[in-house]
Amino acid sequence: MLRRGALIVFGLVGLVFLTVGGWLLASQSWDRATGTVQECTTRIERTAGTTGRTVQTCTISWQAADGPHTTRVDIGGSATVPGQSVELRVSGDNVVLATPGWVGAATGAGGLAMAGTAAVLLVRQHRRNRRA
Repeated sequence: MLRRGALIVFGLVGLVFLTVGGWLLASQSWDRATGTVQECTTRIERTAGTTGRTVQTCTISWQAADGPHTTRVDIGGSATVPGQSVELRVSGDNVVLATPGWVGAATGAGGLAMAGTAAVLLVRQHRRNRRA
């Protein structure tokens, strides 16, 4: 039963990666914009058994055809400073930091592999249990 639960969790994590990868790939078609960092707050995110990772949440402004915009975006541990330019992808109210296309493809492919592996192993385990 423990193995079945582990496979289900593995498959669900794979579905999360697949969803994030799809979102990143979809954002490749969004409008490009160059934003300017206004201010940042830094925090350490800790999880059990880790030393934590540094995350900056920055206020970023940019100019679009319909006027000026401002939003807050989480940026990884990079040392972002006010006045720095950042590349964005924008679609309506959705804003993400621009990422290369391969990041979304790799994330989605990894997620698909995880979910597919979990599904195959769960089916094989179910068939094996029915025969026993």
